[in-house]
Amino acid sequence: MIEKIRKSFNAGIEKVRWLAQFLAERTKVETSIFKLRYDSSMIEVKIGELYREIGKRVIDLKEKEETEVFKDFIIQQTIDEIKSLRREIEKYKSKEEEVNRGMQ
Repeated sequence: MIEKIRKSFNAGIEKVRWLAQFLAERTKVETSIFKLRYDSSMIEVKIGELYREIGKRVIDLKEKEETEVFKDFIIQQTIDEIKSLRREIEKYKSKEEEVNRGMQ
């Protein structure tokens, strides 16, 4: 009788261990996904700031009556930075997809 109780108790402990391990892994994955999404959103905010900078620079150039907006060094540099940040966002998205695939 005691042996049967011991086996049932050990089986219950194994189930609890498995559940705890499963929840720990799941929490780690979810945390990774949220961190990637947060980092990506912070880059989106930076891109928005760069768009505003370009707009301000265009207005400044218009006031100076310059028509070659895309040849302006500051605007070219800002556009290149936006392209770089977009590539970085794509990397975050691909990492997120990899993590999601690993969960399944």
